Amino acid sequence: MSRTKVIEPSFIELIAVKEGKASKLSSGAEGKITYQLALSIDKKQVFIALVDSGSQGYLSREWINTDAIFEILNCLSQRDEAFHSKVLLSVFVGRSSNNAPFLAAALLAEKLLGRDGKYESKLRVIGDPIDWKKGVLALKGKSIRVRLDGKPIVSTAQESNSASGTNTKEGQTKEAEHAADSPE
Repeated sequence: MSRTKVIEPSFIELIAVKEGKASKLSSGAEGKITYQLALSIDKKQVFIALVDSGSQGYLSREWINTDAIFEILNCLSQRDEAFHSKVLLSVFVGRSSNNAPFLAAALLAEKLLGRDGKYESKLRVIGDPIDWKKGVLALKGKSIRVRLDGKPIVSTAQESNSASGTNTKEGQTKEAEHAADSPE
């Protein structure tokens, strides 16, 4: 008898308000990062998810509450020091080494971060997270249902097809465009 515990995924209803593109941090890197912003249903929290790397790069497509990011940014802005993108790794559950720089690229595009004038690879907090959040909370959007881990939402029929070895597109429920098909 197997003692494997099945963990049910966590779903959340969000309001998708923006999809953006951001240049990668490395000047020689190809493609652009695509990210999405969404609001909690009560319109009190903002979430961000990396959607596409624009190349072959892996990433975690989980939905991150921006409050966790802002805690880090607030500490960094108080120190008034330039920093590397890896300081953002702790907000992710997924362990792709691309997560932090891709998120930093999205935050650069949102004008929350800027490049350090002295070191090309370092960043600085330039935007006000509170003002940014107020602006995003005012955006209109459409309701989506996503998994917090960013993996695709599938119907029971597709799960049983996967378990039996057949993989058909029938039975697949696409709840939110770009809400996840991470290779991780």
